[in-house]
Formats: sequence, structure tokens, C-alpha cells
Amino acid sequence: MSSYWVEESRLQKRALPEIRIRPNDVFIVSYPKSGNTWVRFLLANLFAPEKQISFRNIEDYVPNIYKSSATLEEREGRRYIKTHHPCYDLYPKTVYIYRDGRDALVSYYHYATGKKVFAGTFADFIFSPFVEQFSSWKEHVTSALDFASEHPDRILMLQYEEMLRQPLACAARVTAFLEMECDERAIAQAVEKSSFDRLKRVEQTFGGENLIKPLTFFRSGKSGQWHEYFTSEVYERYMQENGAILRRVGCQP
Repeated sequence: MSSYWVEESRLQKRALPEIRIRPNDVFIVSYPKSGNTWVRFLLANLFAPEKQISFRNIEDYVPNIYKSSATLEEREGRRYIKTHHPCYDLYPKTVYIYRDGRDALVSYYHYATGKKVFAGTFADFIFSPFVEQFSSWKEHVTSALDFASEHPDRILMLQYEEMLRQPLACAARVTAFLEMECDERAIAQAVEKSSFDRLKRVEQTFGGENLIKPLTFFRSGKSGQWHEYFTSEVYERYMQENGAILRRVGCQP
């Protein structure tokens, strides 16, 4: 029996759902478990400061293309759409969030095993086809960095670790890039409502992504947790493949 399995994709790369992209669409993009949902909540809290934003209504403000593609055409005004597909040339505007690939894999592993779409060890996971459903972390981030160097007006690069250190400054960069009319107070309130501890409490109160199959989405949120998961042998192999891009984004080996 294989050490990994997937219910729907059968380990094939997932296709981007077909939608008609509009000139003013904004795509929120990341490799899985790299901060995409955090930015979704930040934006939703900016759009609807009077509302309690949770997984129960997040689709109303920043829809997930994999859940809401069939209804996107009905939406009026500027659309803010979450995706993991690195199709940067298709997106009019992109907010891209990248994270230390080692921590992203740890978080992704817990998410996949928690959803019971993967079974196996962490070492099995990081070298399995499962982690390349949207391309590998290395390819995902490299192509975003390359696209940003050529089209800085179309993509904003946000580092997860920088968001942890300076959430207000990063939120202000997002609103400026998207030319949103938000004052400092509104940004500060949205940042507070979107803090990791606050989102964790909201999830505990209103439930996670799927009420039928409960799973904690906001698990840790910390950086550097990868130290507890990589053996020396696995780490050496991982760094041979990913060391160069880790250094490019400023992550220490």
C-alpha cells in the first residue's frame, strides 16, 4: 500500500477552474499554507468592518476559486479571489504571499493529515507528488519572484515572516498596491481582527472550513517550527533541491 493517497486529485496536478477573468480582478495567491487565508481575512475585515468575519461568510468577500468558481460570474464590482495556482500572467493584479518553504511544508503536512487526504510520515510527505499539486514550492515562489521583477505593477510580494513582524506596515502595503481608500485607523482595526490569536478564537467559536469534518485550520502560525520535523538526512536532501531559493528569499539554512 502506498504511503500517500488523495481522494479526488489522484496526485494529478489540479487544473485552474475556468472563469472569465475581468480587467480589475485581484488574485490572492500563495503556495498552500503560506498565509493566503490570513490575507483573505485581512481584506474581508477591511471590506466589512462591522461584520464578524469567519469561515461561515468569508466566501462572500474573498471567494476561494475552488469553492465558488460557479458563482463568480454573478458577482458585481471588483472581485478578490483566492487561488493557489501560479498563473501570474493571467491575473490582472496579484497579492502573492510566500513563506519559508520548510515551515509551509510542516503546516501543509498537518493540514493534509488532519483532512485525511494524506497518510504517511513527514519525510514521505515532503518528497511526494502530493506537495506538487499546484507545482513545487520552489517553482511556485521562483516564478512569482521572476514575474515580479518583470511586472512590479501587477504583483505585490508579501513575506509571511515580515507579516508576523510588521503586520500594520504589510497591511498598508496591500491597501496602497490595490489603491484602496483606507485610513490608518481602519487598517489597524482590520489587522487586529485578523491577528492569528483572534482568528484562532473565531475558528473555535464559529467553526473551521468544513463543519462536517472538523479540522483546526489556524494551528500554530509561528516561524521556525521546521526545526522539529527535519532529520539531518531529510534536511540535506531537501536543501539540495531548495537551498538556492531559500537563500534568495532571505531564509537562513
